[in-house]
Order: sequence, then C-alpha cells, then structure tokens
Amino acid sequence: MATRHRFQLEGQPRNVVVDEAGGALRVAVDDGDPVLVDATLSGVPGLISMIVDGEPRRAYISRRGQGFAVTVEGRTFVLQPASSARGRGAVGGATDPPGQISAPLAGVVVEVRAAAGTQVKTGDTVVVIEAMKMQNEVQAREGGTITAVHCTEGGRVEKGDLIVEYESAP
Repeated sequence: MATRHRFQLEGQPRNVVVDEAGGALRVAVDDGDPVLVDATLSGVPGLISMIVDGEPRRAYISRRGQGFAVTVEGRTFVLQPASSARGRGAVGGATDPPGQISAPLAGVVVEVRAAAGTQVKTGDTVVVIEAMKMQNEVQAREGGTITAVHCTEGGRVEKGDLIVEYESAP
C-alpha cells in the first residue's frame, strides 16, 4: 500500500509517495516518475546501502532538529517536517482555530496515533487518513497535550471535520 509524506527540502515543499513493491520500494517525488529503491541498513548507525534504479548508492542519515540531514554522494539535503499551511504539509488545516486539528481531506481513518493525554511535538502524526488508496498523515501543527480525539479507526471523516483537540504547550 502506498503512503504519502510531505517534507520541506531546502525550504521547498516536496510530496513523496512510497509504494512497497516485492520487498523493494517505488518512490516518486512531486508526481515525478517513480524510482525503484532497495535499501538495507549497513550495521553502522545512520548508514544505509541502497540500489536506486539499478545503481548502488550509500546514504548517511542524521537527526537535524525536527527533521533529518541526508548525505548522498557528498551532497547533503535537509528534510524538515512540512509546515501546517494547506498544500504544504499533511497537517490539520491552517485555518483551524488554536487547539483544533481538522481533517485536511475526506477519507477513512486507518490509524489513530494519539489519545487524550498524549504529549505531541510539532510534526508528530496524530491520525492517518486513507483516501484513494493513499495514506495521509495528519500532523500536529504545534506541540502540546491532546485533550480529545473525535475520530475512530475505520470511521469516515469529511474534509474540515474536527478530528483532534489539544492544549498548546506553554
């Protein structure tokens, strides 16, 4: 099943679709042609060996703030969680009142990752919604404590439905 992720890369929004294909991954960025990626952990923390469309590559991944720095063939790319602006990240809507997260699209809730009392940080996934066979992660747009969850796994939500309430971190 394909999953959709949204990141900021060098300050620009990027949509990444990952689909598992027979043990390997098909990865498409910004609706481009998918590439076949077969990746394995090397045993060295952060070092990944992979074959991308038949070509061997090595990548080193390290935490950088809330995101990651990925170095491939001497070039470093900084990936950050997508912001809360509509169209830029899989997060609750930018027009949501403070303390509320609404469904950014209609679909079926396939996973609820936060419950009342859960502490979340900016960019943490709180709910996963499936629409058109794509899984979309709905992320917290700021840190805080979840006070209520208004959706359940297997339930349907419509765009704009209130799905999570939270209290912002001080």
